[in-house]
Amino acid sequence: MKRTKSAALLALGAFFILAVPPALACSSFLLERGDTLLVGHNLDEYMPVPGLIIVNPRGIAKHGLGGSMFNPLGRVKPRFVWVSKYGSLTYNPMGKEFPDGGINEAGLYVGEMSYYFTEWLKDKRLVRIYHNQWIQYLLDNFATVDQVLADLSRVAPDGHNRWQFLVADAGGNAATITFFQGRAVVNTGDSLPVKALCNRRYAREMDTLRLYQGFGGRRQVDFADTSDDRRFVRAAEMLRNQDRKLAAADYAFAILRRLDWGNNRWSLVFDLKRRTVRFNTDRWRRVRAVDLAAFDLGPEAPAMVLDINRQLEGDVAQRFTPFSDEIQKEYVAKMWDGIDAGFLGNLMFKPLMKSRMVSAVRDFGPAR
Repeated sequence: MKRTKSAALLALGAFFILAVPPALACSSFLLERGDTLLVGHNLDEYMPVPGLIIVNPRGIAKHGLGGSMFNPLGRVKPRFVWVSKYGSLTYNPMGKEFPDGGINEAGLYVGEMSYYFTEWLKDKRLVRIYHNQWIQYLLDNFATVDQVLADLSRVAPDGHNRWQFLVADAGGNAATITFFQGRAVVNTGDSLPVKALCNRRYAREMDTLRLYQGFGGRRQVDFADTSDDRRFVRAAEMLRNQDRKLAAADYAFAILRRLDWGNNRWSLVFDLKRRTVRFNTDRWRRVRAVDLAAFDLGPEAPAMVLDINRQLEGDVAQRFTPFSDEIQKEYVAKMWDGIDAGFLGNLMFKPLMKSRMVSAVRDFGPAR
């Protein structure tokens, strides 16, 4: 089929975004201590990151948004719809419905990390939705890692970013999902001896780790070695040899500090059993805390939001405010305005994405 002139220009604009080298950073892990299960996550980026913590109610009717660079955030055809089964708490640089990660009320965590060699699934029989929305879709619909993995044969992420994912649940199960050479590479159970992920394929991380003492090799783990590709090694050693003088959440933040190689923007620690999050950012390093149980998650309740960089401390549940179209417009613009996508990307693709992300969520609402 012949491409239209506008589609070709969109593709060229998207190419400029793809040509910008991503910040190959971000780290995630599952810390297990007694009956406590904590996911720690660092969002690392070359630029300051604005964003929101969002509480999403259950019972909301939604439809799939596509990830094609020729029609970014166009509706999936045939139409793909669902009603959110679970409420969730997410961290969103791109506005509501476009999280980078989060937890739902069943204790499922999903989060992304950059992976430069990502190739999304090629199977044309799959429903394909925009990668950020895919994270929200999983949190809306599933309670366990097994359910997420089973759904890969039905719904897959797509879009211009290149990401891999860590998934964990309140039963202590975890999985990494990497889209490599057009297929989903999954590590879970016995194939996931270290429950962590950074920005290389899990198999490559394990190949490096086996060179170190405690993991089959002779090298000594050197925490003074700040090489980017040693973050997984440092995480593995700290998960294996925990400092139990520190409370579990404090120790999770200690790991995150060891995984920071100079451009950390957000650090978050999720408690999968208690459905809470603690977080700090580069703009305010004091820890804030949110308990999902503090919110009404019913379908008639509004989504609630808090600026993730706001200078607060301690329990901040009472500082959330109702979500609005104005907030969506403000934070989508803040994020995209900070991205340098090249001349044509800045000229065409960014304005289109900002407009689509603002308008896309307007017809999501309580199921009737």
